[in-house]
Amino acid sequence: MTETLNDKPDWGNPLEDREKITLSEYLEFYSNRITQESEKLFVRDFLFPILGETKIKYAVPQYPFIDTEGKNRRIDFGLVYDDKKVALEVNGETYHAEGIIPNEMFDDNLNRQNEILNAGWFLLRYSYTQLQEPTWRKRVYDSLFYLLKNKVPTLLSEAVVTPNYLQEQVLDSLNYYRSKGWKKGIVILPTGTGKTYLSAFDSQNAEGRILFVVHRLDILAQSKAAFEKVYPNAKIGLLTGEHRENVYDSKILFASKDSLRNPETLKSFTQNEFDYIIVDEVHHGQAPTYRIILDYFIPNVFMLGLTATPDRMDRKDIFELFDYQKVYEYTLNDAIENGFLVPYTYYGLRDNIDYNNIRHNGNKYNVADLDRHLIIKERNVKIYDEYLTKGKGNKALGFCCSIEHADAMAKFFNEKGIPSVSITSKTANRDNEVEKFRNSEYTVAFTVDLFNEGVDFPDLRVLMFLRPTESKTIFFQQLGRGLRLCGGKDNVVVIDFIGNYKKANNIRKYLSKGSKPNINSGNGRVEKILYEYAPKCEVIFESEVEEILDNQDTAEREITKEDLIGAYYDLMEVLKRKPSQEDINAHGEFKMSKYLSLFGSWSKFLKEIGEHTEASYHFPQGTHLGHILYILYSVGNGDLENSYLKSEYVKFSGGYSDDIGTFQRQTKYKLQALMEIGLLLDFRSSSGSESFDLILSDNGMELYQLLTPLLKSLDFSFSSSGKTGDLSWKMNSEGVINQRTHTFLNKHPELLDKVRRYFFEMDALALFLKYLYKNHDQTRFTKNELYNDFFEAPFVKNYLDRNGIDKPTGEGAKRRVPLLINLLEALGVIQQGRSEIKVLGFVSDPRLFESIVDENRNPISNEISDEIGKWLEGENFEISEDRKSLLREEYGKDFLTDNYYLSKI
Repeated sequence: MTETLNDKPDWGNPLEDREKITLSEYLEFYSNRITQESEKLFVRDFLFPILGETKIKYAVPQYPFIDTEGKNRRIDFGLVYDDKKVALEVNGETYHAEGIIPNEMFDDNLNRQNEILNAGWFLLRYSYTQLQEPTWRKRVYDSLFYLLKNKVPTLLSEAVVTPNYLQEQVLDSLNYYRSKGWKKGIVILPTGTGKTYLSAFDSQNAEGRILFVVHRLDILAQSKAAFEKVYPNAKIGLLTGEHRENVYDSKILFASKDSLRNPETLKSFTQNEFDYIIVDEVHHGQAPTYRIILDYFIPNVFMLGLTATPDRMDRKDIFELFDYQKVYEYTLNDAIENGFLVPYTYYGLRDNIDYNNIRHNGNKYNVADLDRHLIIKERNVKIYDEYLTKGKGNKALGFCCSIEHADAMAKFFNEKGIPSVSITSKTANRDNEVEKFRNSEYTVAFTVDLFNEGVDFPDLRVLMFLRPTESKTIFFQQLGRGLRLCGGKDNVVVIDFIGNYKKANNIRKYLSKGSKPNINSGNGRVEKILYEYAPKCEVIFESEVEEILDNQDTAEREITKEDLIGAYYDLMEVLKRKPSQEDINAHGEFKMSKYLSLFGSWSKFLKEIGEHTEASYHFPQGTHLGHILYILYSVGNGDLENSYLKSEYVKFSGGYSDDIGTFQRQTKYKLQALMEIGLLLDFRSSSGSESFDLILSDNGMELYQLLTPLLKSLDFSFSSSGKTGDLSWKMNSEGVINQRTHTFLNKHPELLDKVRRYFFEMDALALFLKYLYKNHDQTRFTKNELYNDFFEAPFVKNYLDRNGIDKPTGEGAKRRVPLLINLLEALGVIQQGRSEIKVLGFVSDPRLFESIVDENRNPISNEISDEIGKWLEGENFEISEDRKSLLREEYGKDFLTDNYYLSKI
């Protein structure tokens, strides 16, 4: 439908009666009014995202008005709503600018602008260049948003921003754990991935008041701006040392912890005043001032702790505060590889400073000594030269050791002709200087700790680390300043000056995805540690720096179990299967974010191209323990032609025979179950062959030999089926095989642990056991509860997505979960009744601890499992405090204490 524009002014709104209108409908309706590409771009990228489908109808293009001389004029976009008038002017591709059009026309445009203002309109003007230029686009969006919010807030859409893919995953996890009764939890996301927006989205679960607690005021402004876009019409309150606005009647209160902890202020609120509480940068939460606040308030809905990647000690403190309830964790490397942050090119450059001459108190270097050694002309010149060579003179942020150092660096760069500023706690008009840097009036800003967290400059392209980085948390906070996405920005350059300061070798550990020892084949000694970095990032150390770091590695290293299992971990990384999400990010031309945005999920992409994994492979259906033992016995003794596994019954692909198709399909499901457990060689590894032979794996053969006495004693006969004659997988002894197996293993306890280990190789069974234990204090589950909830658990859904598996329907879950129940019953982990199961105790298996890694990200699940086994036996065990903290994130705050609700089976 195309609306006709008359010559005479018409103040009507032709779309006023429409409840909603899509972007394409809007552009089509006004196709003869919105003719320039600049106007189309303005509608697509700015106006429509802010107004949405319900409010875009109030934006009337070529809106008519009569000036004071009676002349008929037009406004590019006129918005009239609640007796307020907003005029939006978009300067076209080739007109409106002085020098491009005749002077008379330019003057008339200025007069027209004045006429609009005099007529009582709020006016904003934009150029086509501003709409396109990456450095301007955010400013255009924000200026339009804040004009409407301040002048006509009811015109804003209730959905100015929506969650991205990562935020949706975290929101899903939050909802899941709240449904389990959690009232508090921690989310760990790298800087730049939208933690504040995430908290705003999740707080919409609360009907009552919301409290956002910050530890520094410079974070508050950005947090408030994010919430205003999610809650465009909500009353905002401020509680700081300088501002007290709407403290007791706001929907959302932003409070600094120093103001809130005041006893009189704190007591002026009831303990359940707020439905939802957000604690930003929660790694500061163990400070006594924070504990006063968090111990006082009892939120009605939830308390959310937000932090970026914390170091080990921070992590322990954080999770103790939040009862070890981790909702979601996403690493920096994950965010970069999946396209949520830009990659980095990191240069580790030689710093010609001898840190042996600088005093160190065991925790940090003496600042006065650092100033004396670092603020020297030769070092400044090197920093400047490297900034020009590697940073190409782009917008940069430099982290200094002190205020004096920041001031000196800014002075030096200004003398070299680079517009620079020192922004520290002592900077006069600091907010104004920050805004100037944000608007690129300065090219380089030097600071101390002011911008470690919370303040964002997405268009940063260079980071300079000009001091020893002695904290993992600070290192990642500094790195995170430059990783935010920004139009036209494909990476950030990090220039780090590294000397022989203490723990400098930690930098490689921070940046790496993992490490492995380089072992001398002659003497078996570790010569050095080899580090693996994110595929999309580049890490370059000068040779002299490498030597310093290698020497520090050697000095602190002893050969440990972690070193020895490095090779095993590397082998696990080499997956001989179809490309995974990790493969895509490491070797593919495009990142996973492209697949996610276009297909919605990895599993949807795989399904569309016909490559998705059958759920029946990973989560077998229609299978029970009797089937598994029958196939193990039949393949083990080699008598396949006289079994249900003769060649014409085994078919993994293509069409099935007309007369026995159903039986062939059922046979396939049973065989896939053994392949998933790892007892049969996987047919997919020989998918190119014309035929496939059923062969037991090494594990399968050993299990066959261990269980042969049991297998020979079982009744493996089958009942007949009316539809397929003699061919039916219904076993006559199905009801007793579980109990017979359980009894046999109890009589041979030396076999029980081995058999359990084999069966826990099955991903589905390990996930199911983890699910039962992660409920922390629940020992009884109804079967319906398990059917409905198991596949909803976030870590299970993550497994499904990672492997391209469709989440089973409710009916599908009823066909897949029973096998897992049957296996755990036979292995003595649970007791099964008609409608419920009971967890009998805790089994310490390495599969339960695969998420626990050491400082170098090497797996230590076997070591952890052995120590937990000792704990269960009541013996002395050796698990460090930080590892205990990580384990309690998984299995509850009482894990590894006498109060834990489960004992050894």
